[in-house]
Amino acid sequence: MECTLCSSKDLIYFKGVDEIDFYRCNDCFLIFKAPEYWCNAEDEKTRYSHHNNTKDSGYVDFLNKALEPSLPYIKEDMEGLDFGCGPNPVLAEMVEETNCKCSYYDPFFFPELPDERQDFIFATECFEHFFSPSKEIKLLTALLRPSGTLTVMTNFWNENTNFKNWWYLKDSTHVAFYNKKTFNYISEHYGFTIEYTDGQKVIILSKKVVSEV
Repeated sequence: MECTLCSSKDLIYFKGVDEIDFYRCNDCFLIFKAPEYWCNAEDEKTRYSHHNNTKDSGYVDFLNKALEPSLPYIKEDMEGLDFGCGPNPVLAEMVEETNCKCSYYDPFFFPELPDERQDFIFATECFEHFFSPSKEIKLLTALLRPSGTLTVMTNFWNENTNFKNWWYLKDSTHVAFYNKKTFNYISEHYGFTIEYTDGQKVIILSKKVVSEV
């Protein structure tokens, strides 16, 4: 067994909620669900189709937890992407109200990625669905322009998390769980700096500008 993010074999096995098998990586601190518990694509799409992600006040307030701290890094006329938007690209609509363009992508509902690199990307409530975080983060990095920002919303685990009853593990489509140290690893290995985090569920990464020699 290898870590789905960093490929390390230095893993700790444990039983989590509902006696499901999980592994914690001692190198990047990702926790991931054992592959035999992953949903198939059909079951995934069915569950996502039932998400009540409409533009009501509760969902807008939820998305604003990611949007509001990102606004200082977004300028008028920039182009961005709502990555993993689900069946209703509500966040993209909210971003466009700030006079920025925002396209959207979802592997099940809107499977075409933009041709051009983006000034900013939002990935809200999708990192926990990544079967292969390394593959998806490489894609996100490639989609961003230098100095572009990646805003991630996903619930972080910490040393006090009780994995026997943590509600975030109970969703059958959630397979990857991140610690603040995991984002330190991501920043170091994928060329980002951490611009902001609330320490709980939102983090903003900025893609480093690589100088030509």
